[in-house]
Amino acid sequence: MTRRIIVLAAGALALAACDGSKKQLEETLAQVQQISAQKDSLLKDVTATSQFIADINTELAKVRSRAAGKPVQGQPGEMESNLTPAQQREAIKTRVAELAARLNESESRLTASRNRVRDLTAGNAALAAQLAGYDSTIASFQVIVDNQKAEIASLTEQVNALTVENTALKQDKATLTQEKTALTEEKAALTTEKNTVYYVIGTEDELFRKGIIAKQGGLFGLGKTAVPAATLDPASFTAVDRTEVMQIAFPNPDKAYKIISRQDVAALETMPDKSNRIKGGLKITDAVKFWAPSKFLIIMEQ
Repeated sequence: MTRRIIVLAAGALALAACDGSKKQLEETLAQVQQISAQKDSLLKDVTATSQFIADINTELAKVRSRAAGKPVQGQPGEMESNLTPAQQREAIKTRVAELAARLNESESRLTASRNRVRDLTAGNAALAAQLAGYDSTIASFQVIVDNQKAEIASLTEQVNALTVENTALKQDKATLTQEKTALTEEKAALTTEKNTVYYVIGTEDELFRKGIIAKQGGLFGLGKTAVPAATLDPASFTAVDRTEVMQIAFPNPDKAYKIISRQDVAALETMPDKSNRIKGGLKITDAVKFWAPSKFLIIMEQ
């Protein structure tokens, strides 16, 4: 009876041990399958990230070509070709940030997986041998991730360099715009100055008192001739644009007037008489020719 009890007890212990080993084996297999699934997931992440980096490199090259004025034919799936280089740079910045976040997540998962492998293999030589290959694979993934982080740093530098270049181009463009504006204003000022002419109409006494004419020649104070003064003040004249004012009316249509200044009267529709007098007013047919000898027209009432 005692012998039978011992045999039954031994059988029970052996069965219990067998059940325990089976349970441990099942747990180990489940853990191995879990690590394998993690490895496959990490492999997908690494592959997708590598493709993402390749896409961004392509887009950077496209932006650089557009910034240099060299059109590049877009491919399906690439960044929209209708974006400006500045808009593309901003889009790439966003994608690089997304890529960095993705790599950080992958790196965290790699660290967690390695820790998981370390925990599973602690004190279990058989399982350590089975999972050594997985740990090696995860370690190689870490190398790839480190390389990808270096590529991200390079991409970031390229985007920043493009941004700096774009800022410099904008500054150059702004400078050129300012210079162009200044030249345009200077040209307008020169054109205005070139086309601005002056005229005055008055009696001999009025013109003499204002210092517009002087008297020369004659004998004993008689027979002196009125001539333009050596220095003329534009403030004493009426300023007009020679391209717009082609007619000048005289104050008194019944009186004759004489041109004292050195204008080319051949450019008038009606020439003065032999005494250099004219009535009614002046009608200029060729402004450039008429005003060429002098910008100051002095008309004296007779």
